[in-house]
Amino acid sequence: MRKLPNLNALRAFDAAARQGSFARAADELGVSHAAVSRQVRNLESELGVALFERHARHVVLTGEGSLLARTVADSLSALEIDTGRLRRRVGRRTVVLDIESDLATRWLMPLLTEAALVELNVHLDIRVRPDPPRAVLGDADLALTWGPAQCTGFRTEPFLDFDGFPVAAPALIEKGPALDDPAFFLVHRLIHERGIFWWRRCFEALGLSLDDAAGHLYFNRSHLCVDAAMRGIGIAIGDDVICHEALRSGTLVRLPEPVMASRERYFMLVPDTRHLSQPVRRVRDWLIAQAGRHERR
Repeated sequence: MRKLPNLNALRAFDAAARQGSFARAADELGVSHAAVSRQVRNLESELGVALFERHARHVVLTGEGSLLARTVADSLSALEIDTGRLRRRVGRRTVVLDIESDLATRWLMPLLTEAALVELNVHLDIRVRPDPPRAVLGDADLALTWGPAQCTGFRTEPFLDFDGFPVAAPALIEKGPALDDPAFFLVHRLIHERGIFWWRRCFEALGLSLDDAAGHLYFNRSHLCVDAAMRGIGIAIGDDVICHEALRSGTLVRLPEPVMASRERYFMLVPDTRHLSQPVRRVRDWLIAQAGRHERR
């Protein structure tokens, strides 16, 4: 017979370790602060070690607590993944795709045509998140993410590469100066995410100083930067993945220079199992085929 600590105590400990607070852990679990504190105290008593250093408004894992937190988090993640899939066995034609928002908005949506959905013959449940997953994916069958992610129960496979380059609306380009004149980048507003990495690289390649830029417009998502550029209110840094449809339709124009290789790529997370269900395999193969067609364009 397995000799395990109380599972409710492990859940309380896991929540407190992630939240760094008994109060926030209690909110997550829907119980009282006192209940979480009691469960953790009982677990410490059972194990004979202190798992947290208590402070007035937060808690910090001890060395022993950090070791246990990793084990508990991995175990609960694996349990969450497997039980989530079992709950959906009855309607197994449903495939849950966890995807980063920029890729979902600008790349995947144009591909979800009626013909494609008929060909797939599955119920797609698309879960969009603002940032790449760094931990458990819950009951997801597949995930597409910018940058590699190590998630329990999944293996990471390369999916899409891309280059970055400046883009602008035709109406903005008509205002001048000429595209081969570096001054074009100085008289128009620069649109970008919170970090300015891409524009710094762009201006360095052009031999310009960012201090001379006419103005800045910040967003926290790449697809919003692209939308703003399509409206003609500035120049954005796009790429050949999230800007593909806009460039094809002519609502955005790719500026001649510079072209900048990305530091990252898109990855696919696939369940770490030898046997994928036919619906999951069908969606995975379709996504890989779409990525292959995109990179051959």
